[in-house]
Order: sequence, then structure tokens, then C-alpha cells
Amino acid sequence: MQTADSSKTSFFSQSGWMVIATFLGGVFLFGVHAFAPFMGDAEYSLFGTMLAIINVLTIPSLGLQTTFAQQAAAAITEPQQARLAGTTRGLLGLTFLLWLGFVAVVVVFRKQILGELVIPNPLALWLVLLIGLGALWQPILVGLLQGRQDFLWLGWACISAGLVRFLAVAIIVVAFGGKATGAVGGACLGLVATMLIAGTRSRMVWAAPNRLPIEWSDWLWRTLLLSLGLGAWQFIFSVDMIIVRYLHGENLTGFYSASGMIARGLVMFAAPIATVMFPKIVHSYSEGRPSRVLWLTLLLTGGLGVLGAGFATLAAFGLDQVVTAPKGWSAHLLPGVLLQKVLTNSEGVRVMARLIPWFVWSMVPLILSNVLLQNLLAHRRFRVVPWLLVVILAYVHVLAAFGMTFEGIIQVLGVMNLVFLAVLAGFTFLGGAEAEAEAAAWRSLP
Repeated sequence: MQTADSSKTSFFSQSGWMVIATFLGGVFLFGVHAFAPFMGDAEYSLFGTMLAIINVLTIPSLGLQTTFAQQAAAAITEPQQARLAGTTRGLLGLTFLLWLGFVAVVVVFRKQILGELVIPNPLALWLVLLIGLGALWQPILVGLLQGRQDFLWLGWACISAGLVRFLAVAIIVVAFGGKATGAVGGACLGLVATMLIAGTRSRMVWAAPNRLPIEWSDWLWRTLLLSLGLGAWQFIFSVDMIIVRYLHGENLTGFYSASGMIARGLVMFAAPIATVMFPKIVHSYSEGRPSRVLWLTLLLTGGLGVLGAGFATLAAFGLDQVVTAPKGWSAHLLPGVLLQKVLTNSEGVRVMARLIPWFVWSMVPLILSNVLLQNLLAHRRFRVVPWLLVVILAYVHVLAAFGMTFEGIIQVLGVMNLVFLAVLAGFTFLGGAEAEAEAAAWRSLP
């Protein structure tokens, strides 16, 4: 049995590893776009279109990773493990059938698709379809790794997705002139690497000889509620850019987007810690024992959020100084080429310097909200979900009803993020006997 100190050390080491792995995987995934000049504008635009199609193909699997992480973490008894094996095999089969249906539609309308999307090489479309199958299966297998707390290989799966794609695209596009089709092939190889890791490490689950059939009604209802809860957080995290585009058109919205990317990057930097927390809480409550991992996660993510927001605020102040300082001073602050770009877009840079502090501090409550939401979902306390939907409806109504400045929009975002956090905190810490009853009901499930 782990001692409290060893458990705490394990949590911090696993959290640190997942932060590093997620960061590296994201850097490599984003780095693929550096090869755009080798493709040309038309081919790079086609590559973006192919990625969008892949995103559409993954819609049926939204929420699956969290669902399987929850079930895998709670599978302690032999019947629960047999149920997990049956659910895994059943969902792998169901998503395969959904994929076959989509492939059949594409085959029937392939000429129209190739013509309308101006895809010169049909191989690109078939590679996208192959990626679609992997994208449907990946959250199932990765969710099993998360639920089994196999964070070492979960981290390597995150890194391999980006690293293999980056290397493959570099070789295919740069060395062999593969263009958009080659880039899609590189994305396919990256997904294959992730699937090999996740599939191999979870083989003892999906290949288990003892399996119980999936209970579709309970499973679908739980998946729907998990998806709605996670979707509410994702919506409030990202929808402001669409509303800004609607209200302001193209007028400096690129600089608003850049400011928001910095703030959202801060949230994503802290998110992997909640990934580590989730299965630990499910497992401890399934065994009927208390856990202090929620407090550790809140402390760690809150600390990272405050430090990151403080650093971004100082950087924004420095950016403003570069623009407003005399040219002689500015030359000492930035290299010549970068300085020239900053001064050329001085109005937009001033907008960014003004928005970044508001943006990053408005996102700190959302960092903590992710932790509390994951905790409630881990306990299967879904009564919070309708209240979260009310919050995001109110948020959209306020933004859409009133024409606002960029600062006003971010301030509304900050207030609604605080409301979002307050709702989650109320359900987390003020539940009392009802929370205990829900936990007991969750532990009693087969």
C-alpha cells in the first residue's frame, strides 16, 4: 500500500510528466505548419481542408476518452473488468460500423467530393478516411490508458502523435515533394504510432477472454452527460472568438485571436494535471476510501495559472514598452527584423499588450473549473450539468445582445468564468449528505 508521501510524490511526478508530454506533442503537431512554404498556398489550404474533414469524422467519438477512463479506473472487481472488456470490444465494433457507413457514402459521392473540394490526388481522400477510423478508436484506447493510470505510456502516446507526424511530414514533403497528400500521409503515420502504443498497452483489456455484454442504456446516458459537461467547459473556453468575429468582422480580430491563443495556451498547459487526477479519484471512490488528490490538483493548477498569468502580464507590459519607447531604446529590446515587424503593426501590438493581461487573468478561474468539473464527473455527480448549460446560455446571450469592445468581451468572459467556477464549487463542497449518497450509488454499480 502506498503511503501518503509516496502517493503525493507519484502524483506530482505523473503530473509533471503529462505536462511535459502534452507540451512536446503540441509543439510537434503545430510545427508541421512550418512546412507550408514547401507545399505552396493551394496545397497547404488543401491540407487544412483535409484536417477539417478529420475533425468532422471524430464527432461521434467525443466524450469517449473520459467515459472509458472512468470505467477503466472503476473496474476493480472481476465482473467490472469483464464488463469493461465487453464495452471496449462493443464500442470498437460500433465505431467501425459507423466508419464503414461513412466510407460507403464517400465512395458513392467520391467524384463530387474530389471535384467540389478540388482534391487533385484521390489518395489524399482515402488516407483521410483511414485516419478517421484511427481517430474514432484512439479515444477509446487512450481512455483505457488514462483509467489504468498508465501515464508513462500515455505521455509517450501524446509525444509520438506529434513527433512521428512532424518527422514524416518533414521527410515526405521537404525531401520528396509530397505536398498536401504527403502531409496527410505523415498525419496518418503519427496516428498509427499512437494507436500502436495505446493498443499494445491496453491489450489486456480489449483482448480479455472474459467479457460481459455492454449495458447500452446506462452507458449511452452516462456518455451523453459526460459529453455535455465537458462540452460546456469547451464551449465557454473557445466560443468568444466566433462572437468577436461576428461583432467586429476583420478589424484587428487577428490580434484578439493571438491574445486569446496565449491565454488559452495557459489553460492547456495546466490541463494535463487534471488528466492525472481523474482516474485517481474514480479509483479511490470505487474502493470507498478518501483521497486528497483534488486539493493537490487545485493547488498545483492554481499555482501554475497564477504564475503563468503573472509572467504573461509582465510580457505584455514589455511589449507595450517596445512600441511606445523611443526608437533608440526599442532597438536594444528586440532584434532588428522582429522590431521592424512589431513597429509596422504597432496598432495591433498595442491591442495585444492591452488585452493579454485581461485575457490571462480571466482564464485562471477556468483552469480551476476544469479540475472541479473533472472531479464531479469522476464521482458521476451529473446534476451539475444542466446548471453549466444555463451559464453558457447566459454568457452567449450577454455577448450577442450588446455590442462590446474587445476589453468588454473579455471582462464578460472573466465574470462568466467566475460564475462557472462558483457553480462547480457549490456542487463540489456544499453537497453534504447528497454527495455521499451519490458516491455510494456509484460504488455500488456493477
